[in-house]
Amino acid sequence: MAKHKLTPEQLAGVKELAKQWGKIVARRAYGEGGPDLGVDFDQMEQISAAASAGLVEGTLEQLTRTQAQKLPDELPRPTCHKVRPVQTRPRDVVARGATVTLQEPVAHCPACRRDFFPPTDQPQT
Repeated sequence: MAKHKLTPEQLAGVKELAKQWGKIVARRAYGEGGPDLGVDFDQMEQISAAASAGLVEGTLEQLTRTQAQKLPDELPRPTCHKVRPVQTRPRDVVARGATVTLQEPVAHCPACRRDFFPPTDQPQT
């Protein structure tokens, strides 16, 4: 499977986009006038951390969902080669900045009584 890494410039663009969303979060949290003088940096940081975790969750859930949709509906079992349907099951994964619930693709072979996961070397469709 081809691997695609973002360039440093593309990553900087993603960071800038998230920074703009941070301004939207700040307005949603405190309104156009911003926080009162009684709001300390710790409170502001709590909002920022919640926004960051939400951004991590949303991004990873969307990316993995889109990636899983590229899998075929059925895959052969690695040992007995019987074709089995690919389904998903939720799995919590600790990522940088958040715990994300992924819908992990998995297939089950009743003859072998084992679960198996789609291989990463499948051709792209």
